[in-house]
Amino acid sequence: MFFTVFAQAQDSTEILDSIQQTQMPQVLDSIDQIPDSIAQPPQEPIAQAEETLESQPLQQQDSEQIEETLQQENAALLSNDSLFIDFSEAIDIIIANNIDIQEAKYNWIAQSEAATGSYGEFEPHLTARAFSEKGDAPNTLFSETRNEYKVGVQGKAPTGTEYNIGFNQTSYTHSEYTSELYFGGELRQHVLKGGPLFYASFNNQRAAKIQKELALQKYRETLSGILEKFCETYWEFYFSQQTLLFAEKSSAVAKEIVEDARKRYELGMLSQLDYQKAVAEYSDRESARLDALDKLRNARLALLLILSSQELVRDPRPIAITPNLELDSTAILDSLTFIDSISILHPSYLAQHAEVDLRTTALDKSKNNFLPSVDLIGNYGIRSRDKNAEVARSKFKNKNNRQSVFAYGIEIDVPLFANLDERHQIASNKASVRAARSRLALIQNQLYEEYRILQQRATELRNQWQLSKTAVAYHEKELKEEFKKMELGKSNYHLIFDMEDDLRQAQQRHLECMKLLRVIDIRLVRATGKLLMQNGFESWKDGKITLRKELLHD
Repeated sequence: MFFTVFAQAQDSTEILDSIQQTQMPQVLDSIDQIPDSIAQPPQEPIAQAEETLESQPLQQQDSEQIEETLQQENAALLSNDSLFIDFSEAIDIIIANNIDIQEAKYNWIAQSEAATGSYGEFEPHLTARAFSEKGDAPNTLFSETRNEYKVGVQGKAPTGTEYNIGFNQTSYTHSEYTSELYFGGELRQHVLKGGPLFYASFNNQRAAKIQKELALQKYRETLSGILEKFCETYWEFYFSQQTLLFAEKSSAVAKEIVEDARKRYELGMLSQLDYQKAVAEYSDRESARLDALDKLRNARLALLLILSSQELVRDPRPIAITPNLELDSTAILDSLTFIDSISILHPSYLAQHAEVDLRTTALDKSKNNFLPSVDLIGNYGIRSRDKNAEVARSKFKNKNNRQSVFAYGIEIDVPLFANLDERHQIASNKASVRAARSRLALIQNQLYEEYRILQQRATELRNQWQLSKTAVAYHEKELKEEFKKMELGKSNYHLIFDMEDDLRQAQQRHLECMKLLRVIDIRLVRATGKLLMQNGFESWKDGKITLRKELLHD
């Protein structure tokens, strides 16, 4: 599925600009209405005209003109003036400029930062406090003072244990309170609510990690969708380009027939009605060429819009493309491992699976919040006390004079009405999880059914492609033989035009079959979740999907 997109500087420019210089041909009712370029009698004598008819057979003129057109097109495609953009460069342009991709990318980056930041909940904090208090009472000689100093470290462990370790000093002067120095730590373990049950201590981290995974799968889904759309737009442009080419060839053949008919009409070898038939057929084909030109213009606009590059959009040169037209008609489409494939690769399935996990996490959180609070508390430290602050400090420095303190206890907090809020929140989250799981099963069945239909359609299109190829070969041979009969006077323009129209329709069906087959193959690969991997945008590493580095960073 690798191809080249580039801007063409020669033939395609003339094609897209000719609409402004070309007038619509008209079907003529009489010989007087024939344009001068067609109706004007030849300047050479009749004998010379007859010699011209014999020396330049109609099919030879047509073959030479078509061959010359193809040579000119190939020369234009390979010209040094063309701006070449290969498939990888086109994708890089889309990734850099497409708004949907950029939005999904930065949303994933934001969720990644949030997931990493969620572990800050377990980060220790340094706390300190310095406080001074002075109290004056009436009719007293001295002021009562209190100086308090605290410094410590507090935080939360992944097990749900809260800790606070530090040093406290409270000094009083001219007061009945006792000065105290203390160094130690306190632990508070949540047993039920906020504890290890239902992973309560990791709920925030689990939710953030799942949000990150959900954003990643949405990013992959956006990349897959834009890539599929680009490929479809690319093949639609190629289809429109080739349709215009067929229409131009058909119009050129019709014009050659009109010129030949004019000479035969001047020689009295053709009736006026037959000549008008030739002109009318040429008019129809020229009108079809203008329709094809308009469709090519719209397809060009669609291709430029999906590239989202201002430089390409503003470039006045038309776009030409040279795809790889080789087709493996014997491709084997395997569906045995399809379920396994989507369960580990398909972004839509994985995104919904992440949604199920996210809602399950919310349910676990509700179940934990429903539990009563039961906390075990314990602390241990060393302490010294004395009414004199200086004495208290002196005792604290001497291990024989200071006290060892050990304390423990339990705290309980139980809702009186069976925790009405959380009880109904659990019921709500259970229903939400069931809905998400139903959606996951639906997506799995939908993907499998789409894959099965695409498999069948791809097989049918490969058969159609072979059949249409056979039909084109037959109609080309039939038209060539009819031209020979025409030179021998055993045919007429009615049969020529009918056969040429049959050939044009067969070519159109063959081309459309190729376009549909390419699109179906792209959709088939996307249905398995392998579209990004097949095009080198991601890889399977260490048991998980890894996008290319440039897709994950600014």
